[in-house]
Amino acid sequence: MKTLDRNQFIAKKLGKLNGETILDIGCRDKIFKNYIEGNYKYIGIDYNPNEENTEYINHNLELGLPLNLGKINIINAADVLEHIENIHTIFNDCFNIADKKISIALPNMAYYKFRIKFAFSGEISDKYIFRQQKVIDRHRWLPTYYNNLKFVKKNIPTNWKVTHYNFIFQRRRNFILYFIEKTLSKIFPKLFVYENIFIFEKIDQ
Repeated sequence: MKTLDRNQFIAKKLGKLNGETILDIGCRDKIFKNYIEGNYKYIGIDYNPNEENTEYINHNLELGLPLNLGKINIINAADVLEHIENIHTIFNDCFNIADKKISIALPNMAYYKFRIKFAFSGEISDKYIFRQQKVIDRHRWLPTYYNNLKFVKKNIPTNWKVTHYNFIFQRRRNFILYFIEKTLSKIFPKLFVYENIFIFEKIDQ
């Protein structure tokens, strides 16, 4: 059995596209584009203050989403909102801009492997290191399983519906460990769910 990575998982849940324009926030190397199925127009946004010529829109999300994006049908924001101080504004911007679907992935930093790493090394991940010099790419928040659910419930507009998925860490070879974590995640989600994935769909009114 082949387990899906996060980008594959989200692309499958969005379904086959039919002419939609999709905005990929925090696109990095645009890996998500490799998994989208169907006919679509892809727009990527990321931020690199040291580079002018990029294949994506080079924009600081702390300023909100750009205003001149045109018609956007779908927005993908996988592992990006926790990097933004202005997370509530960006979250709201997504619903004001997209007119069909939004996919958002938030990591669960209470996942048991992060806990074990912190216990033995004193560090959760490289995104939380108290560095000697200022860095752009770091987590501004400590998202955890239940807090992610509360955040979405509190901030989702009334004219949207949401489907929540518990994403289990991808295991390319050790399928036994994958199924153990998947089973335990049903009992102890805050320990064994690696990521919360939300698929939002706009309700016709």
